[in-house]
Amino acid sequence: MKINLSYSVKLLSEEKAQDALQYLSKHLIVDETKRKLVSIKFCELHVLNQLTYVISEICDCLIINANQAAITLTNHLFENMLKQALITIDSNGRYFDENEPMDKTFEAEVKEYDEKNLCDAIKQCKSKRLITQDEVLRLNYLKNIFRNPFSHACYSKKLFKEAKMHILKGSLTDPQNINEEFVNISNIPFLQLEAQKDFAEKNAFGYFVEIYSYVDKLDRKLLDLYPETKKFLQDNSLI
Repeated sequence: MKINLSYSVKLLSEEKAQDALQYLSKHLIVDETKRKLVSIKFCELHVLNQLTYVISEICDCLIINANQAAITLTNHLFENMLKQALITIDSNGRYFDENEPMDKTFEAEVKEYDEKNLCDAIKQCKSKRLITQDEVLRLNYLKNIFRNPFSHACYSKKLFKEAKMHILKGSLTDPQNINEEFVNISNIPFLQLEAQKDFAEKNAFGYFVEIYSYVDKLDRKLLDLYPETKKFLQDNSLI
């Protein structure tokens, strides 16, 4: 497939491309937050271990300050974490059976949860005692503040519903006439996007770490379904 981007994308010279990459590398600040991210990037999960790929990518985004990308990927982690936990708990620690086709092993559980929405997945996790009622409330709050606005581009109902900005408004035809206004951000598209960027810069790291704490807790709880693996890890001081 041929894609033409010539309208808005101009190919940089090799020199300018190198300068841009060097600029990015020079502005990566190694601080306590970045050190924590590097540690999380190389986390070791024992049941939900397939989530480590997206966890690693989220850490990369946060390290290079790609905060909106990090939030969007954390939303992906949020939903997958719950569905993978539900599939695992319902399968009761089932292993692959060498006498059965591999794609039949978890077929029923995948069918049950694959199209569940996030709200239902949270409720199901509570009903199976994977999370507490307080955690249900917190996860629903995070869903409304982070997942819906950033994954569905829906800002007016929750994230910026009451947000207002103080602006000075003038006119080219009458430049001496300056008026003050308090405007509702949710009704002005370009201000929504600016506010989203600022919000992500302040909150992306905290959101990711909080969702990761649920991954950590669920992985520890689901490990009880695999007593032999848990004993091996304990005997070798791996957990």
